[in-house]
Parts: sequence; structure tokens; C-alpha cells
Amino acid sequence: MSSAKASWKDVKQKLSAFSSTQLLGLVQDLYRLTPENAAFMHARFLSNEKRQEHLAPYMARIQGALCPKQPWKQDVKLAEGRKAISDFKKANGNIHDVLTLMTYYVRCGNDFTLEFGDIDEGFYDSLCSMFSSIVHTLRKQKDRELFEEFLPLLEKEFARVDNQIGWGYPDELSDHLADLKGAFE
Repeated sequence: MSSAKASWKDVKQKLSAFSSTQLLGLVQDLYRLTPENAAFMHARFLSNEKRQEHLAPYMARIQGALCPKQPWKQDVKLAEGRKAISDFKKANGNIHDVLTLMTYYVRCGNDFTLEFGDIDEGFYDSLCSMFSSIVHTLRKQKDRELFEEFLPLLEKEFARVDNQIGWGYPDELSDHLADLKGAFE
């Protein structure tokens, strides 16, 4: 006896019969189920670019993954930091907020390496990849205001690591910055 795998279509059919009160109750249950669900709903429904409180849970996840407080007890988890950004994109997708989280990822990685010394090639590859993604996103948006807001932040991160870290990391950041500036000149 084989049973068909349940899908969204099956769930959607059941949900379509719910009243608005029942739907609100279900959403409330999901909200309370995990902190990630609550963060998702805050990002989706309560975002405010001025206060950015909706970014706090995602920033905490990034910081915990890239710059653990006790690295001798916990490894750096680059994929978890990236997943926080991906989860936010699914919840909200506001380009300014996504760029803020991406820049924060680089900053946390830089904080960690400046405090604990050179890490390894994979670590710097991930930071360079994120930096490159920021530059690519800014170039794609062609938004001068975004460029003018994020360029100083990117330059600050470059300045923090220039002549401080090996693996060619500052050189690659410098190349990305030059590409970004060239695109907006």
C-alpha cells in the first residue's frame, strides 16, 4: 500500500476551509512555536527601516555563527551566518535590510579574525564571497543613495583589515571596492 506524499496543495485545501479566527489561531501557534517563526513574522509584518528591530534576531544569529563569544567551545559556522541572511530574504527581502545583514556578516567575520588571528582560506573565501555579493547587489540596483550609504561601511571594513590579515583577503576586498566605485563614477 503506497500513500502519496503530502504537499502544500493538500495543506492549502484544508486551510481554505478555515475561518479568519481559525487562521489567526494557527498563525499564533506557529508564532509561538519557535523564535525563528516569531523573527520571520516580525521581519515580514513589523519592519521599520528607521529602527531596524526586525533585524536583531538575524544579526544575533550572524554574530553567534561568525564571532562566537567563546570560540574554544564553539566553532565558527559560516553556513549558519549565511542561512540567517537567506531566512531574512524569505521573510522580507527589503534590499536595504539584506545589504545591512550582508555587511554585518563581513563585519562579524572581521571582528573575529582581528581578535583571534588569521583563520583559514575557507573563512576568508566566505567573507570575500559575501563582500562580492554586496558589491554585485549594489551594482545591480544602480541606486546612488544605497551606494553612498554602503560605500563608507565597506571602505571601513577594508581599512580595518588592510595590512592586518593575510591570505590575500584585503587585496580581494580592494579589488571589489574599485569595481564598485568604477560602476558609480
